[in-house]
Order: sequence, then structure tokens, then C-alpha cells
Amino acid sequence: MKTSNLWACLAAGSLSAVSFGQAITIYNPTRSIADQQIMVRPWGSGTISETKEVAYEGTSSIRFFTRNYFQGGSLIFGSPTDLSSQFANKANLLQVIYRTADGSMTFGGGPPRGGIPGGPPGGFGGPPGGFGGPPGAGGQLGRGQQGGRGGGASQGDAGGGPAGGGFAAAGAATFGMFRVVVTTTDGLKSEAYIPASTSAGRDGWRSVGVPLQAIKGFERTNKVVKEITFSGDQSATIYLGELRVVSDETPITGEPNRREWNLSLGQEIELWAAGYGGSSALRYTWDFDARDGVTEDAEGQLIKRKFRKDGEYTVTLTISDKYGLKAPFQTTIKVVVNP
Repeated sequence: MKTSNLWACLAAGSLSAVSFGQAITIYNPTRSIADQQIMVRPWGSGTISETKEVAYEGTSSIRFFTRNYFQGGSLIFGSPTDLSSQFANKANLLQVIYRTADGSMTFGGGPPRGGIPGGPPGGFGGPPGGFGGPPGAGGQLGRGQQGGRGGGASQGDAGGGPAGGGFAAAGAATFGMFRVVVTTTDGLKSEAYIPASTSAGRDGWRSVGVPLQAIKGFERTNKVVKEITFSGDQSATIYLGELRVVSDETPITGEPNRREWNLSLGQEIELWAAGYGGSSALRYTWDFDARDGVTEDAEGQLIKRKFRKDGEYTVTLTISDKYGLKAPFQTTIKVVVNP
């Protein structure tokens, strides 16, 4: 099977496996923000407005422009949403449906930002050191629908991934991380940094999410949400297609770029994989020799490896939920290293 067909089949299978519980909609794209008693307000030098340029459902979306973690836009809710009963279930997460601008779009309030070619991905950043403290740089590797090395869409700091099709449409995220600040009616603020993870979607729209229990400080609040502020780690124009709380029990699945390798001694190879787990942020780890047990020898959606001894090796790929709430997916790759 060709690589592009492989990714297409995986994406189609993942979409059919999606299992979301009953959702609580916070922003509904089929209605205007005025009808939903939502006001928007820029934050820092960012901009935000309702637009009809693109839509996930209906005819409009919310466009905001961000330059860094401290500039973006806020949604202010005239009818605050009480998430007290949803907080107890670890499967309940804040889900963001979004897409980034591509070169075919016309904008106001900030320059368009499309995908950039080439380069390996950055790694996941660590957790913030405190409220307002940014995590480490980088994001997951992006996959474009168009083939060619470095072609297609990008995700994370460094841009496009290896050859082959994937889950994201052209013009996908050039940033690696969302920052989301939640303000509740008791005046308290909580926040989360959400990797702009690769996930299956349609027409360039992606789904990312963070468990309610993983929003730092949310457990101290009354959990009645009156405002949500969005920003990103790099300059980008971003469209919010929908915002809701869902119970996401979608199992994690994935596929490596190759199942078998036949190498010469010392030859360097690239191993990469595409995973899907609904709106969950995913983590990729690799073990290079199952004979000594399966451990974490490397982390990242794309890695490079040289085998210094000849023989047969079983490489184990593990794709897991960043927050540890879902069962991990594991598969193996056969490697033969010739003398």
C-alpha cells in the first residue's frame, strides 16, 4: 500500500471510531455570537472578531490573531456555563475545533499564516512553572495531505513532516501550543497549555482538547465559566469553529511510516508515526530493542536512529495520552541490520 493511501485509510478509520459523549456547547457556530450572548474582546495587541470567511458549521466562525502567549482574544459569556458536574469525570475535556489561515484567505487584524516546509518537529514543552509561565517550546510533527518531503501542512515550531499524506489540510498550524485562560464567576483564573496536536478532520479543521481536571487551578474555582481567553506561542491567525465540553473516550490508534527495514550497519533512518485519539494530546515514545524489555529510548513523533551492531531488532512504538487518561496504543517494527 502506498504511504499516502496508508495515511488516508488510518484517518478514515479513526474518524469512524470517534466516540464522544453528550456535549455541552459553549460556542455554537450555527448561531451568531449575539444570539448566544457572547461578546469578544482583544487581549494585548491581538485581535478577535466574528467572521464569515470560513465556517466549521453554519456560516461563521471566530477569528483571532495572536503573536505570543500574552496577546490574543477573549470570549465573554452573557450566560456563564456551569461545569461543576462535568469536572468529576476525568474523560470530560474542553474541546476546541479550530483551523489556521492559509495563503488563499483574505484577512483583517493580522497577517495570514500558512504552513512552512521542511525541518523536524520540536518536542513537547514541559508544564508551566506557575500561572502565566509558558511551557517549553515546540509541538508535534505536522503531516500534510500533499506528498513530498517537507511538503504539506506544518504543525509545531519547525514545520512540515516527512513524505506522505496525513490528517491535516494545507495551511495548518505554524504554532505548537495554545494557551487558554479560563475566568469563572468567582473572579478566579485557571489556565492550560494545549498542544496543537495533529488530528483527523475535514476541510482543514482540527480538534484539540484538554481534560477539565488538567486545567491548572480550575479545581479551586466555582467552575462557572464566564470568560475564555485564547492565545498561541507564535504569530498566527486562527479560526475557532466550535467550543464545547465533551466526554472523549476515543481509543488511541496509530501507524508508523514503515513496518520493516533492511539496513546496512551504521545507516541512519528516520522513524515517524501518525496517531489519533480524538481530541487527546498524544505522546510518542520508542524502544529500539525489545530483547531487553520495552522502555523509553526516545521520545518524539519523528526520530533518527543508527544501529551500531548487526542483527534483528524489534522496535516498539507507543502512542499515549499526554495526560495519562487513556490506554496507550503499541505496535512493533522489524529491523534487520546487515554486517
